[in-house]
Amino acid sequence: MHGYSTDTDEKRVVILFLAALAIALAWVSSKLLATVHLSMPWWADAPSSMFFFGVLYALFDRHLWRHPLMRKLGLVKTPNLTGCWRGYLTSSFDNHAKRHVLSLDIFQSWTQISIFLTTVTSISWSCVAFIQVSDPEGVALIYQYENQPLADATRTMHMHNGTAMLRMPNGSRLAGDYYAGRDRGTFGRISCRRV
Repeated sequence: MHGYSTDTDEKRVVILFLAALAIALAWVSSKLLATVHLSMPWWADAPSSMFFFGVLYALFDRHLWRHPLMRKLGLVKTPNLTGCWRGYLTSSFDNHAKRHVLSLDIFQSWTQISIFLTTVTSISWSCVAFIQVSDPEGVALIYQYENQPLADATRTMHMHNGTAMLRMPNGSRLAGDYYAGRDRGTFGRISCRRV
């Protein structure tokens, strides 16, 4: 998985929220320890707010950001694209004459993402990604990929880089365009639904 960026300010807001919560939890734990007359050595007490922040951040990054409450509170605007998407692509290679079946698998945390697109002839994986949330046309997933042909692919296929921009008009469909790097020079449309 690799990092991705968004056009929201949620990362700053959430970090401040988690830091404030970590400080509050450290203060509460300190008071609880004092009520049971248990004193901690200086080296265990000093990093307690950092410990709580680390735990909260890891929990938020992996799980909590997906919870609907985070969206209701306005903390998270980034869509959860995790899942298996199935559909097809058309290519300028064959003048868009044929629909090529594809599988798009997305693995996502709050800070990292991996996008794998598989067809019968090749597999591609993302290198960098950007999720555009505030576009009036809807959420867009924009990424650069590396493509590796499978062993039984035609001789004209070779490893190449490319870009894709997929829009999500609703929560269950991704559709858009791709462009395969300058040496391959092909382009086309991708359309898929979450299964």
